[in-house]
Amino acid sequence: MNQQDLLNNPQLQNISPEKLQFLMELAKNNSSTSTPQDMAQSLKNASESVKKEGMNFSSAERDLIIEVLKQSMPPQEQKKVDLLMQMMKTMRK
Repeated sequence: MNQQDLLNNPQLQNISPEKLQFLMELAKNNSSTSTPQDMAQSLKNASESVKKEGMNFSSAERDLIIEVLKQSMPPQEQKKVDLLMQMMKTMRK
């Protein structure tokens, strides 16, 4: 994803500068993420990094991170991620 697109995204207007920077780095480092497995590994690594920095993300912010990562995937792989995320949300209830 283009970092300028992130900066211009209206959903990100109220996010803290630290979280926005994290999201921009994540997008930059994952521009080649093409499978749900790659995305899962990226999220795992990002989660560990976030914990070290003491940041917490809301559910909406986590959903936004997933959307950012999905943008570099082919449409068929994006659908797989959507299905996986829906299943995870259902299991949390």
